[in-house]
Amino acid sequence: MRAILPVIALCAFTVAAFAASEQELMATRYGNTLIIHDSLGTNRVWYNPDHTFHAASWLGDVYGHWQIQNGQMCLYAEQYPALYRLKYSIPECDVIEPHKVGDKWQHSGRDYELVGGIVH
Repeated sequence: MRAILPVIALCAFTVAAFAASEQELMATRYGNTLIIHDSLGTNRVWYNPDHTFHAASWLGDVYGHWQIQNGQMCLYAEQYPALYRLKYSIPECDVIEPHKVGDKWQHSGRDYELVGGIVH
């Protein structure tokens, strides 16, 4: 029984660390706009604390839910234009890092920018 308590405590600590990590990663994204420039056009993504998202892509509007797993942000598109599947997979997963409003960065051939507010 005594051996089980440290394991339970470690599991609880790991879950708490994961929750803090997700909160840290997403805090600046809520209420703001992630703009993604890639070779075919510009996309805007808005994340909600209830794990849903809305994206305005060059193909049309996309709605779905998001999940962070193994250091990656995965977008599960549920409503999307027919041509969406020609360019994007479901889920679409990529590495996620903390960023603050005003940050610009590049990753996987795309330019990213996190801007304040809901920008269409």
